[in-house]
Amino acid sequence: MISTDQPTCFPENILVAVSSREDGSVLDRTRDNRHDPEMVENRRRFCAAAGLEYDQCVYQIISYDDGNTFDTIGKVTRPDSEGVHADVLYTETPGVGMFLPIADCVGTVVYDSVRHALALAHIGRHASVAKTLTKTIEFFKQKGSVAEDITIWMAPSVAKHDYILTWFDHLTDKDWEGFVSEEQDGIHLDLKGFNKALAVKAGVPEANIYVSNVNTATDPHYFSHSQGDTNGRFAVVAQLR
Repeated sequence: MISTDQPTCFPENILVAVSSREDGSVLDRTRDNRHDPEMVENRRRFCAAAGLEYDQCVYQIISYDDGNTFDTIGKVTRPDSEGVHADVLYTETPGVGMFLPIADCVGTVVYDSVRHALALAHIGRHASVAKTLTKTIEFFKQKGSVAEDITIWMAPSVAKHDYILTWFDHLTDKDWEGFVSEEQDGIHLDLKGFNKALAVKAGVPEANIYVSNVNTATDPHYFSHSQGDTNGRFAVVAQLR
């Protein structure tokens, strides 16, 4: 872990940490077994360094299957090392960690300091289009949260300059104005900026939203899918204490 890249916006009764390349890959997408022993051992070491046990975590499985709507919120109450398919994990249970493998997409932690509720979201292009962060905040509200009590942290992720697509269906959508641009080398998306704007629109004070300035595409300490790391993943972990 890189100490200067860890969030400082949460109280002591919340554990949130992000691993780096030096901690080893926590998932190899070229291997048939997502729980390959080498990857699991890397997960255990990272969690121990962060201050929790991997066996007390729910492993978050992200699916890109055609049928996925990329806005599934799964409420978890007990550890599950085999994994839960969900774009967002949500818990109100102290001691249950949530473990997300990631590379370039925005690992996003949502915390209600009054209700002591916590969520970990995988926010990539698909989830951004689905406005999954908006739906996550609405889910908190349905549980009794007030938007002003919510704190959000966005982990190291790819910057707009380096997130380039050959096509994007929402290039002219009003919602994406200011967060997408068609340039000489392709279509650039500002995932962090777009989702921060969604959170503000949902009522979360801008002062409560913290966005890491680490660009995974240019920082050699992080795996980056856009830069050719198609197999390696770093991790974001979150736990109520």
